[in-house]
Amino acid sequence: MKRVTSAVLTGFFLFSLTAAYAQFDFDSGNSIYDNLPAISVPQPGTPAKPPEARDADVKAAPEKKWTVMVFINGKNDLEIAGLYNVNQMERVGSTKDMNIVVEYGRMKGQAGDTDLDGDWTGARRILVKKDADQEKITSPVVATAETVDMGDYKRAVDFVAWAKKAYPAKKYMLILWDHGTGWLDPQQTKKAAPGKGISFDDETGNYIRTQQIGRILKEAGKVDVLAFDACLMQMAEVVYEVKDYTKVIVGSQEVVPGYGYPYSLILGALAKKPGMTAEDLGSVTVEAFKLFYDKVKKSAQLSAIRSSKLGGLATLLAEFGKLAKEAEDADALKAARNGVIRYDITGAKVDPNMTISFFGDLSQYAALLAANAKGTDDKTASLKAKAAALQNFISGELVINNKSSGKNRVGRDLSESKGLSIYLPPVETRVAQEKLEGIFEGKYADFAFDKAAGWHDFVTYLYSVK
Repeated sequence: MKRVTSAVLTGFFLFSLTAAYAQFDFDSGNSIYDNLPAISVPQPGTPAKPPEARDADVKAAPEKKWTVMVFINGKNDLEIAGLYNVNQMERVGSTKDMNIVVEYGRMKGQAGDTDLDGDWTGARRILVKKDADQEKITSPVVATAETVDMGDYKRAVDFVAWAKKAYPAKKYMLILWDHGTGWLDPQQTKKAAPGKGISFDDETGNYIRTQQIGRILKEAGKVDVLAFDACLMQMAEVVYEVKDYTKVIVGSQEVVPGYGYPYSLILGALAKKPGMTAEDLGSVTVEAFKLFYDKVKKSAQLSAIRSSKLGGLATLLAEFGKLAKEAEDADALKAARNGVIRYDITGAKVDPNMTISFFGDLSQYAALLAANAKGTDDKTASLKAKAAALQNFISGELVINNKSSGKNRVGRDLSESKGLSIYLPPVETRVAQEKLEGIFEGKYADFAFDKAAGWHDFVTYLYSVK
């Protein structure tokens, strides 16, 4: 989930990054990163009057090079962050080569509720246009809905299909914006905490499940780039569900600060170089993300990966898990389990030392297991070779770009993250597998990833290592 404290929420409309950050250049040697727009944050002002809405069945516009579709679920404590991000999009706006379309859902009465920008409720579909007013959203609303479940994946399907029809392009980027908790699909009970899953709707109590993310693209059609402006989503279990429907997947292994993506930087780069490939845009998104969080001095991590390589990853993981079990090196398995960098799935109150977290970096885990394996037999040699192959595959073939800023909340440098995380048993052995997996809504074995890699069998084996 995105983490937004009350101070940060207030800060969205009080803090401004002005002249000091007016010019940014990426030291990348690649011209598509050059001279991106300045970063700024909107100031408080009078809420805007709602723009006039038109019929949802919009006549198709001429085909452009890119259409960027952003599905923003603000029906939770991130409402004000969504307003900020749309204002950032308006710093660039749609161009002759690029459409920017947003679906934004709002409600009343939730934590962090705000009356900014007219205090409307329901959902609006917006064609983002450039303006100089960072205090309010002025882009035209092209469709509205009085009631909407933003936690229903079919709503996202409808938005994507509509956007493709109304604003056709040669290439498409879809950004799913909201809270995120990786592949964890928790049981829905009256005691379930808000912010679980992705696209959590506080009004309906619904959210988009891991497998449903894949259904969005299967039913609405493929996109060139799928990006998660949400926490913890760059996981093997998540990306495998969408691998056949997109070329590039962008997401974070760690929590994403409330500012989210730096939209003016990303869209500004695309406006300047609309001939970008999907991999170019994925890499630009990662570079802009790091630039922004370096400047605001907040810890964050983002990576872009190639979907076409995920089948090869599953094959390697199946072989890696088999060899790790055959080597029977309990000390090495425990050292890797205890040493791998973990991600903040549960929060500081529940997990102050991040030892209950069951999300860890895959590449670093393989490296630690190999480094701590002390055997001299053929099985250990095979394990070390496969671990090296797995690391090289992740860094050399799977990951397009991976960048980080700062340290996590327990002092680990986020540069230890290599671009993809995975389910690993917690460090604390008192957290039993049955207890942990008892909060899952469905079986881990139902994921396409587990069917391909057999990872759950390996995880079960790891739980048995004492």
